[in-house]
Amino acid sequence: MAKIPEQFIQQVLQATDIVEFIGQYLTLTKRGKEYLGLCPFHDDRRPSLNVSPVKQIYKCFACQAGGNAIRFLMDFEKITFPEAVRSLAQRANMNMPVEVDTTPASPGMKKNDLLEIVALAQEYFKAQLRSPTGKAALDYARSRGLSDDTIQRFHLGYAPDSWDALASAARRKGYRDSQLIAAGLAAPREDGGCYDRFRNRLMFPIYDLSGRTIAFGGRALSSEERAKYINSPETPLFDKSSQMYAINWSRDAIRQTRQAIVVEGYLDALIPIQCGVHNVVATLGTALTGRHVRQLAHFAGEVVLVFDADQAGAAAAQRALEEFIAQQVSVRVATIPAGKDPADFCLSHGGEAFKTLIADAPDAMQYVLDRHMAAYRDAGSNLADRRRIIEDFLQLIVNSAAYGAIDQVRRGQLAQHVGHLLNVPAVDLQQQMQRLARRSTTRSQAPTPAAALSAGAPLAEREIIEVLLNAPQLFDHAAERMDPDDFTDPGLRAIALHIWQKGGQGRLHLDELLANEQMITLGPLITELVAAGERRANYQATLVGAVDEIVRRRSTREVDALKTADSDDALRKLAQHLRHDDMRRTPRIN
Repeated sequence: MAKIPEQFIQQVLQATDIVEFIGQYLTLTKRGKEYLGLCPFHDDRRPSLNVSPVKQIYKCFACQAGGNAIRFLMDFEKITFPEAVRSLAQRANMNMPVEVDTTPASPGMKKNDLLEIVALAQEYFKAQLRSPTGKAALDYARSRGLSDDTIQRFHLGYAPDSWDALASAARRKGYRDSQLIAAGLAAPREDGGCYDRFRNRLMFPIYDLSGRTIAFGGRALSSEERAKYINSPETPLFDKSSQMYAINWSRDAIRQTRQAIVVEGYLDALIPIQCGVHNVVATLGTALTGRHVRQLAHFAGEVVLVFDADQAGAAAAQRALEEFIAQQVSVRVATIPAGKDPADFCLSHGGEAFKTLIADAPDAMQYVLDRHMAAYRDAGSNLADRRRIIEDFLQLIVNSAAYGAIDQVRRGQLAQHVGHLLNVPAVDLQQQMQRLARRSTTRSQAPTPAAALSAGAPLAEREIIEVLLNAPQLFDHAAERMDPDDFTDPGLRAIALHIWQKGGQGRLHLDELLANEQMITLGPLITELVAAGERRANYQATLVGAVDEIVRRRSTREVDALKTADSDDALRKLAQHLRHDDMRRTPRIN
């Protein structure tokens, strides 16, 4: 496959405003000349991702992630460099000048092939729902309260009651059985071939944040099926512990309201949206995970969990609370009256009543505490039971992940709140929380590859790159006295090679430098150097001192090498070297 021209990559980057682009994935807040948001590449509890609209780069000062829009897309969506360029080009309505190759998502399988075959399956299921074959599925969807507009908007479909209907349709389009299996649409037969994974089910396409179909959920239409709902299996496209249903449709409403409502099923998300509650998402057959919480934290300051009013719902709320405390996201818990789910409630009482239910939802800490209090009341006046219940509740607060995210003020407020409800002195509770916290182990974060890349690099080499990335007009002053071979650190030398290439052409600009696959790979190091240079400033004096140090180091090394040679010819070379070095010296920059 042909290499993507750097000029085209640069045009794609120029057509992509990085603040607007990253803002589609995260909630960004303007802070001075830059924008700030929660970093999606580590367990970020306090916004540490900076986005520069001037330099068109991002940088996380906690985990060292950084780069341009291409690097962000590669890391966020776990795709290759060519795939990221193609995706950004499509967003900008630009045609790729060459056909690009992609890294296989699994042995013999490219991720783009998987996306294509899943999209094919969506269109196939959608057509089947509107065919005579799908009449029973369409009738069922309507009987559950879904309008035809909702069915059309969310691309619901029907998987026929056949062992290989989809597989046969895909084969006719030129796809292989191995591709269907890799995409999670089929399962292999013992005697060869494959059979459709979804049969006689109402189909719900699952999308990623970019609006691409990546998986499906299927609702059984036959009472004989043991599993009412099944989802696609884990694939290179689909990770159910991090994906959420309807996030692609609800993201803007979540960002606008700063609130996300989390339910547990497809219909429980679609019916409220149909009734005018647009900031709803659903988990996909799993408990709410830390990755779910981090994703929601990028868009919302508050999350409302909607669970069944039973013991299982209470347990789910408590598990989720630990994750939200760790992320410092406000969380409340709403319970639907017994015997109903969010879809039933909205259909019976309307969207406004559901909004009221959400607005009246208690704080999750209060919700969980009320459950513990109920257990305490049931335990009567037994002192041991009371002590155990208090300790269990405090252990939730001082969970190793959560407690470290709560500042001293918040800990004091929690202790006072709990102390008031339990009629226990707050100071006693704080001391007990500290004791419990000491038992917990703290988690440490491993250094990132970017940090390891620059570790131990000579200061002068770092300073030269820092200056040239921020003040490219000073390139000639460095190039007159040194070249990339003077860099000993591999990462810095790789950057220097591109700086000297671009600088020699009079085109040393950060955006052009990053319009290169190798430089994008080094994006975290480059953005680290840009940020360090901005902090250091004083570019001219820094460059002069650093270049002097590089020249002195090189001269010392060369002189030492010549001194080891025992001949008159070596002495002549030494004298020539010293005269040549004097000629290379230039006046200090004014």
